[in-house]
Amino acid sequence: MRMRDANYINSYLQNMLTSNVPEATKSMILNLNDYGKRAIVNYHDPSSDFHKHADLKDNIFKFSDSAEDNTPLFHYTTVSSLNNILKSGYFRIKQAKSMNDPNEFRWASSLAISYLEKQKATYEEIDNFQKMVDNQPFHDSYIWSFSKNEDSETLFYVYGRQDGLALELGEKDVMHMLVSHNSHGKDSFNKFSLGDAYTFPLKVLYNAQEQEEYVAPLAQEWLDAYRGLKNDPDDIREILTCCSKNIALFNMAFKNSKLFHEEEFRFVSLKKNDGSILPELKIDNVNYINCEFIPECIRSVTISPTCNVEKQEITEMVRKYAPHVYIKSSDLPY
Repeated sequence: MRMRDANYINSYLQNMLTSNVPEATKSMILNLNDYGKRAIVNYHDPSSDFHKHADLKDNIFKFSDSAEDNTPLFHYTTVSSLNNILKSGYFRIKQAKSMNDPNEFRWASSLAISYLEKQKATYEEIDNFQKMVDNQPFHDSYIWSFSKNEDSETLFYVYGRQDGLALELGEKDVMHMLVSHNSHGKDSFNKFSLGDAYTFPLKVLYNAQEQEEYVAPLAQEWLDAYRGLKNDPDDIREILTCCSKNIALFNMAFKNSKLFHEEEFRFVSLKKNDGSILPELKIDNVNYINCEFIPECIRSVTISPTCNVEKQEITEMVRKYAPHVYIKSSDLPY
């Protein structure tokens, strides 16, 4: 990451501090330490690495998808789970912070913390960074994961073992189910209130270099602001919140580059919740969204080569609710 030198920073500040700026503000900014000055300049300078990677709306647009096409997506699950979904008419979406894998939906945070450690950040600084990311407005988020890989040995093993299936659904159909449930009949985001959830499809980024290009400048800006703007509560709050919101978004969009073969595609539901809204479903202290499922949206079911349930039994189970579904065996040899 390119760091600005002192001459550039001081020159930029002098140009910022025009005659329209109150003298007290000028004095406060010019007397900041080097961290504070750099934080202020990078926050306002459109050519800075931070500024290029910190626009939340741009980042949501970059990593989200339009869902205008009904692109085939595959959800890996088990025969018993599918049977429960079909019988109940609902599927469950787990809260992101409750995933079994400690790195799942925390990958950007781990990259940021590694960067902060290299910059000799203290334990207190790292702890406060993590708390801000965990407590930003996206904290009540839910993820439903799919893959663009219709026949993955790894995903059959991880999510199905001896009971594995891959359900084919269309991206647009999934989006419709989620939006219909989460919006509670409201046709505009501006009308959303507590308990409603904004839903968007998210493309997973596996490229480690691109991840670093986004995470490093935000981690550096957070550290500079934290170290240099403690006596400027308005600016520090704005900068730290901007950084933490973006890192939270990156946690949803970034994943370990070694897992690229999963070709994961996610649907994110961000619920408006000030802490007063109870979860739709809670099992073993884990929160879920309990969403109505439309069986007609299933296009096909692929049976894992290691599945110990007979194809005929699976066919009868599925076609009881969705007669049109094509049931097939995996092309994988094992």
